[in-house]
Amino acid sequence: MTPLLLNSSDLYDDLNSSFSRFDNWTSCQQQNNSSSCNETFVGDDVTASTQHVGKVYWALVMIPLPLVAVVGNILVILSVYKERNLQSATNYFIVSLAFADLLVAAVVMPFAVYVLVSDVHFS
Repeated sequence: MTPLLLNSSDLYDDLNSSFSRFDNWTSCQQQNNSSSCNETFVGDDVTASTQHVGKVYWALVMIPLPLVAVVGNILVILSVYKERNLQSATNYFIVSLAFADLLVAAVVMPFAVYVLVSDVHFS
């Protein structure tokens, strides 16, 4: 099996064709001529469906991460709380870090996953 070699000129040509299609699409949208826009860009539906599949894949990979982080940090906090031998100054610092990580995993990470897999654009 031969390795696939990428040529920089091929990549440059692909990027130029993508940008030219985007420019054509934006000019078409600015003219509000939706019938010609739809006819011109039928081939982009394949790319859109491929991107949707990729986003679903990343969502399935990323959703368990906040759940695992929450459960793991709760276990750390409970183990120090329940076990008398673990109640030391050093472990209280670890509990403090676990509590902060628990808040990040419960509050921030779900929104980060949503933003990464959706089409939300903040400007």
